[in-house]
Amino acid sequence: MFMGFAHDLMADVPEHLQKPEASGEIRVRILDLRNHDGEIMLVLFNGKKGFPGKEQYVFRKASIPAAGNPPTFKFEHIPFGSYALSVRHDENGNGKLDTNFIGMPKEGVGTSNNPRTRFGPPSFDDAKFLLDGDEKELVIHMRYL
Repeated sequence: MFMGFAHDLMADVPEHLQKPEASGEIRVRILDLRNHDGEIMLVLFNGKKGFPGKEQYVFRKASIPAAGNPPTFKFEHIPFGSYALSVRHDENGNGKLDTNFIGMPKEGVGTSNNPRTRFGPPSFDDAKFLLDGDEKELVIHMRYL
């Protein structure tokens, strides 16, 4: 009788609460910094919308000191799926990416997969990676234009 009661209780629990969602962590190492001033801003997207710079569409974001050799960060408890990471070196600590009069970054930028682009920022598809295990390591090479 008790087993029947327990089974009936579980039937009322939504499926997404019955088993934990598969997740992992994303470890990020930042290389090729011009200096160790300011902060590193890391912005993780789980879709194309807003990538690489519109923070209102981010999945997760973090800020770390530019100190460290190399600076590293770990995003934890990230559900399995496709993501792209945008990174900027906020050298003066003003919380934004400084650009010149034509919109080119004056501070360092980088993205997952380190794609080379000729004009403009890389697309989400260029920077996309799959998290499908316990851990994914990314190495981001900063670029200063």
